Amino acid sequence: MRINLELSHRKRTVTLPINNSYLVSSLIYNIVDKSSSEYAERLHEQGYRLANRAFKLFTFSPLYPGNRRKWVMHENGTMSTSESLLHFTISSMKSEFIEHLVIGLLQDPYVWIGKERFRVETVRKLDAPELTGDMEFIMLSPLVCTTKREERHYPQFLFPGDPEFARVVLENLCRKYQVLHGRLFRCSDEEFGFAIDQPYVERMQGKVQKLITLKEGRSDETKIKGTLAPFRLKAPRELIEIGYECGFGEKNAQGFGMVKLAGS
Repeated sequence: MRINLELSHRKRTVTLPINNSYLVSSLIYNIVDKSSSEYAERLHEQGYRLANRAFKLFTFSPLYPGNRRKWVMHENGTMSTSESLLHFTISSMKSEFIEHLVIGLLQDPYVWIGKERFRVETVRKLDAPELTGDMEFIMLSPLVCTTKREERHYPQFLFPGDPEFARVVLENLCRKYQVLHGRLFRCSDEEFGFAIDQPYVERMQGKVQKLITLKEGRSDETKIKGTLAPFRLKAPRELIEIGYECGFGEKNAQGFGMVKLAGS
């Protein structure tokens, strides 16, 4: 399920860090905390576990100014808009997460993104699209994919075209399915196909990798690399639904891997 939030502010211009996904993630946990502090803490600290892996099973889009205007970017790492309304979408297949999110929004209409205060004006459930086993998507936020190798201390980021990329994306979806439904989902490599939009890549001169900084300026600052480009996916509908609702790839709860249908 996808929930669209419309936020308002009373300032002439609102300014936020360009790297704001950590702030928006914190906002979401704070909203859920107003409904159930126990659930919010468990979700943040443990998530939904599968062996030694943890999944939060939600994702969210970037913040958009109203009237489809773009942010004004500044050299100091901030962005601003004179639009009085912002909106973004939160998505999850976990009904308890959505319930706590909505209840939390009813408790207090005011929220904070970093140092900026907003009022939640509308909370709207979006209609679910009809999904099939062959879909074209546009990435709203970068898709992150990593693998660990014995000779490397840190995970290695993977991108479309890397030999392991499709396999790792598939395994991630299958694990999410198992966490959600309590049973394995078998899908062979032959049933799964990920193809990035090559004409788009050419138009962008190959510049489709994005570097995002989480917790910027803090001692635990982290750099994340992902891919931001349209793609076509062939897979069982059950896996496509999970990717659409919970996010494709990794670090979804930090604002990565959210998509929309091409043409929507």
